[in-house]
Amino acid sequence: MSKDQNFKELYGKYLANMLSEQEIRQLFVIISNLSDDEARSLVSDHVLEEYEEAPVENEDERLKQILINLRKHTKADFKKRFFQIKLVHKLLAAAVILLVSLISIYIYLENERLSSLQLITKNSEDIAPGREQAILKLADGSIINLDSLRVGEQRLEQHGVKISRDIHGELIYEQTENTPSRSEVEYNTVSTPRGGKYKIILPDGTRVWLNASSSITYPTSFAGTDKRNVKLTGEAYFEVNKIINASKGLQPFIVNTNRQKIEVLGTHFNVNSYADEQTEKTTLLEGSVRLNDHVLLRPGQQGESTIDQLKIKTVDADDFVDWKNDEFNLNGGDFRSTMRKIARWYDVEVIYEPGIPNDVTVGGWISRNKNISSVLSLIQKTGNVHFKLEGRRVIVSR
Repeated sequence: MSKDQNFKELYGKYLANMLSEQEIRQLFVIISNLSDDEARSLVSDHVLEEYEEAPVENEDERLKQILINLRKHTKADFKKRFFQIKLVHKLLAAAVILLVSLISIYIYLENERLSSLQLITKNSEDIAPGREQAILKLADGSIINLDSLRVGEQRLEQHGVKISRDIHGELIYEQTENTPSRSEVEYNTVSTPRGGKYKIILPDGTRVWLNASSSITYPTSFAGTDKRNVKLTGEAYFEVNKIINASKGLQPFIVNTNRQKIEVLGTHFNVNSYADEQTEKTTLLEGSVRLNDHVLLRPGQQGESTIDQLKIKTVDADDFVDWKNDEFNLNGGDFRSTMRKIARWYDVEVIYEPGIPNDVTVGGWISRNKNISSVLSLIQKTGNVHFKLEGRRVIVSR
């Protein structure tokens, strides 16, 4: 059972005065060890719903009324339990005191958050997050907006390859049994705009997640080829399908970027190769890959390329696939690189006022499905920078 589910169950029993000695201890331990974010979530999801009364127009007043009600609810319980001898009752009283404190903290943090969001969006509308969107460029140069490709619809067939979109929104290539043999390889390109992302299943079954402002070029069929070559700009996560050819053995899958050649047989990895970043990074989650024909990466390692150098380092691989899981990891990264990441996803321009340092320290994780003001508010808590929205421009000031 998760911490959230356990708290909900124990809190419900507390309200019904049905807690056992062991359950009182469990509730005390849970409340004592909550982080601020966990406290906010649990209070919002479970505690507040128990004290919903007549609607109150002012949200601050509603929260204060909830706190008053909670204190009233527990006051008699304190008198009855706190001065009893059994430790179990003292623990329950302590747990309730902590719970009331959590409500107070929640109100403070929520007011602070709302105030920060209002300042950021004072002169402009908030900006919604990116979404699934991309275009497909066929070998003949024609362009298809993939938003117009309905789920389950077979949009077209080119030289024995069917292209469709499944119920999960993924673009799927399927080879037919009568795929013709062609001497000339034809290529398709899927591109995401700023504020876009997309998932593709290539003709060989390899799954690709494209981040915002990225593109991948690949053959319409890998049949009859010794190696499966694709070209990437921007960022993508790959789950490569291992293929064993009866006559030629394992068929390598190769990702080509501006500075790296990544050769794999069947593995999971992330490639970041944006042109406006100083380095290119390949991060391995499963299997093994070979970089630039000679360096072998193992799970948990990252190959980072500059113009003339390739460095290998050990990393927490999950930190570099945050975007695939619809999150922003703001920990430990270069500030301006972090802002470029935000700019791509929300399709905004970032303007720095004079005197903004390059080494601003930020931290935390936040969902990419939130509006931009929530993300900027989290960064703003460092106290080193402030943000203001003006249309689709983000102004960064001291």
